[in-house]
Amino acid sequence: MARPNSGDNPLTGPLAPYQTQPGGMLAPPAGPYGPPVTVPGGTTAKAPPTPLGLLNALRRRWVLATFLGLLVGSALGMGVWFALPSGKHTARSIVQLRPSSVEAGNRQVEDFESFRRSQMFLVRSRDLINRTLADPKIASLPTVREAEDPVRLLEDGIRVDGSVAPDLMVVSFSGDNKEDLLKLVNGVVARYVDDAILAVRNGHLDREERLRKLSDELKAQVNSQEIAIRRMAEANGTIGAEDTNGKENALTLMTTQLTADVTSLKLANGEKDVKIGLLKEKLKLAETDPAKVAADPLVLREQVDQHPRVAQLLAKKAATEVQLSSAKARAGGVTNAPVVVALEAELAQTVKDLAVARAETTPGVKDLITEFAQQVVRSQLIDMEDRLTADAAILRHKEEMLAALQKNVGTKARAAFDIASLMKGLDPMRNRLHQLEDQRIQIAIEKGMEARVSVREPAVLIMNQNFRQKMMMGGAAGVAGFLGVLGLIAMIEWRNRRVDGVDQVVTDLGMRVIGTVPAFPNRASLKAAELAGNANWRFILNESINSTRTMLLHTARSQSMQVVMVTSATQGEGKTSLASQLGSSMATAGMRTLIVDCDLRNPSIHKLFDLTLTPGVSEVLCQDADPSDAVQPTAVPNLWVIPAGQCSTRVIAALAQGHPLETLFNRLRGQFDFVVVDSCPVLPVADALLIGQHVDGVVFSIMQDVSQLPKVMVASEKLHQLSINLLGAVVNGVHMGSAYYAYGYNYVKQLPA
Repeated sequence: MARPNSGDNPLTGPLAPYQTQPGGMLAPPAGPYGPPVTVPGGTTAKAPPTPLGLLNALRRRWVLATFLGLLVGSALGMGVWFALPSGKHTARSIVQLRPSSVEAGNRQVEDFESFRRSQMFLVRSRDLINRTLADPKIASLPTVREAEDPVRLLEDGIRVDGSVAPDLMVVSFSGDNKEDLLKLVNGVVARYVDDAILAVRNGHLDREERLRKLSDELKAQVNSQEIAIRRMAEANGTIGAEDTNGKENALTLMTTQLTADVTSLKLANGEKDVKIGLLKEKLKLAETDPAKVAADPLVLREQVDQHPRVAQLLAKKAATEVQLSSAKARAGGVTNAPVVVALEAELAQTVKDLAVARAETTPGVKDLITEFAQQVVRSQLIDMEDRLTADAAILRHKEEMLAALQKNVGTKARAAFDIASLMKGLDPMRNRLHQLEDQRIQIAIEKGMEARVSVREPAVLIMNQNFRQKMMMGGAAGVAGFLGVLGLIAMIEWRNRRVDGVDQVVTDLGMRVIGTVPAFPNRASLKAAELAGNANWRFILNESINSTRTMLLHTARSQSMQVVMVTSATQGEGKTSLASQLGSSMATAGMRTLIVDCDLRNPSIHKLFDLTLTPGVSEVLCQDADPSDAVQPTAVPNLWVIPAGQCSTRVIAALAQGHPLETLFNRLRGQFDFVVVDSCPVLPVADALLIGQHVDGVVFSIMQDVSQLPKVMVASEKLHQLSINLLGAVVNGVHMGSAYYAYGYNYVKQLPA
């Protein structure tokens, strides 16, 4: 037969609206993918991605995309959740404060607000922190060991909040190590409470001792005044004595003594007035510039000596000195006695420790005085005013006695001396004495009461997971990861441009579709259908192949074609299956049909029909066998097969020459009605292009959801450039549930034999 003209391609039927291009290609009208872009040769160029195109590409891999998207999104969300800092955890302890009940007259000895502020300051004092860190259990904590400056870490990190309630302090510390936080807060609070209890107890003892001294002094003054009054009365003749000169001398002596006492008391009270004035000035200064009060060496030394640590060492030093004095007395002047040497060494070490303690506590005490200068000066002012009040009462009574004596000295009057009025003049002193005793009783009662500073709640951990922020960030990362995976898979699929339907072959590739083949069901579904007596899929397959055969034979008759090659762009697109089914269909239609396996590098036709591989096309091309010897009959009537044979470089060289293959096809045309050639894919090797130049037409096999538009375009362009007649495409793997039933394939029914 004469080779048909590649330009003659009359088309009728449903493809009539498409315009014929050179080489038998069709230029389709605008479709759902937009107007096609025509490249030389009639293929459709790759258009830029569109939302509809990406969505369509994602549809083919939506299960995989959803699974990977959920997996990546979940992993990314969890990664962000754990990567984000969980926030600082906080350990919190609550300390209870109790106001003092001790009063000085009608005045409260202590301002509770000042006491509360001073306690808030002491919790964060450097001395307390240093002694807390000296504890081996605290020093061994990872948070402390890893810190460059542990003292600064605690000093800056500890927070004291007194705004919750007037009598409560909330001590807290924030960080990452939950266990360390609890131990640090408990350690600091425990050390502070111990110091506060000791300081309050020492304050009570000091206050009680001063009140005792004042009380003893005042009691002695009252007793001495009573004795003096009685002597005055006796000297005045009210009691006993008859000697006038002796009485006169006694009165003169008592007057002189009282005058000296009054003068001394006035001087002492004047000094106290001066000191009170200075303290009042300091109190005013403390309100404006507390640092100047802290700079006073006397105030600073007094407050340092009252510090618990220094006070303990002072008490130890005094006790050691007493022991040393007793030991020397027992040793009889022997200076090198072991006990004396040991006590001297202990005393020397205590003195050194005392100096170190004073040096270390002085900065903290100075800061405390600076911070609470008013409280320090007020305490000193109260003590000085207490002393002045007591001495003023004594002075007034002595002045009254002196005035009464001066009236009697040098006179001969024997009027009764008013002892009752003088005794009554001691009442202010007795009242003051009672007040002092009441204060001592109050202090004794308070010492037996609950501690003024106590732990209301040990350290508890308050977790701070930043749930809201982490949830938002994790959720956003998860959604971004999910959408990112969907977008990535959609872009990959779009770049691959897999064929997703028959319409796309026509609109995007501009190919004539001459048939479709349904997708193969999985083995389990196919076996279950056969057992149930439902072989509908096989009838649909046969009808689809018969429809393709009809279209192909119509074109073959129009163009006098006998040899048709079936190829594809790449491997795995159903060309061999299509060639075998198409040959079987033509043989069933009564045509003497031959299938030639020209897929020399990867033959498979002989496997489908259970034939031997040789002799075949390879041997015929190398003239090692006659074509008649290579033809093998099959179980299908009117169907023969020439297998591929054993391929070699010699075979590929003979194929490239062209003449042996052309001679073979010319000989086969005279012996068979139709020859179906199964060739290699177009893109991997050049075999299909060599074979296509000696056949009458080419049928292109496309696999739905497998074949890629760019590769199909390149393959069809190569065929076009060699003027190979492309008859059309057959789309394999079309889903029966959509296209086939839409075309009425559910009408197919099994017919009786």
